[in-house]
Parts: sequence; structure tokens; C-alpha cells
Amino acid sequence: MKLIFSRTTLLIGLLCIVLFSGCDKEDASGFPKKVSIEYRITGISGVDGPLTSVSFTNETGGSTDLVNQSFPFSRTIISTLNAGDDATLSFRYGNGSGGTNVSIKMEILVDGKVINTETVNSSNAVVIAAIAYVFI
Repeated sequence: MKLIFSRTTLLIGLLCIVLFSGCDKEDASGFPKKVSIEYRITGISGVDGPLTSVSFTNETGGSTDLVNQSFPFSRTIISTLNAGDDATLSFRYGNGSGGTNVSIKMEILVDGKVINTETVNSSNAVVIAAIAYVFI
């Protein structure tokens, strides 16, 4: 028995394969996606006392504000992100009357990988810093 396929049948078959192989519940960029976000603040040198305040993006996309947090600071959240969502971390540290050189490291990790980091070096009486990452 000989099978004969017409060009039209082959084209319809190929079109179906192309159309249905690309169907996916997530868009092409991989969003929305569920991730673990860890915020870290570490006193590298010169720190004496707690962070006056810490603020970070929480699970709902809002801001969580904490006071008198000791070094090292770490908080992990689980969040479902859409393209354009962000993760931010900021702190305020009272450096007495100033003059003491302090070094403070900030990190944002997603699924265990560092996606943004910054080290702040200052001798000011008040040290304020922030970092952010936008998911695209």
C-alpha cells in the first residue's frame, strides 16, 4: 500500500506542529515566576551598634520597614514576580557623631545567586544607602 500526501496536507501538518509546539502558560520571558529573594546587610568594618532602620520589598510588592536590626541582617521571602517588578533594599545607620570609617555591604540574592551588591564606605554621622533590581 502506497501512502500519498498532498502538499496541502503536509503544509497543514507543519502549521499545526509550529502552532502547538509554542503554546506555553508563561510568556516568552518566563514571567510570572516564583522566586526566593534574600536581602543581606553585613557590617564589614567599623560598625558599632544596630542598623537604625531597614526597608525592603516584601512578598506582595509593598515595603517592609524594620527598626533596630542587628548586623548581619538577613531576610528571605518567596514571591511571584511579573516583568517590571523590583526588589529594593535600603538602610540607615547611625555612626555616632561621625568620624569613624564604616564599611557596610548590601546584597540582593535571587534563588541563591547575587543579582545586586554594593559596599558603602563612609565616616558620616548618618549613613544611608539603597540598592534595587528590576526584573525584566
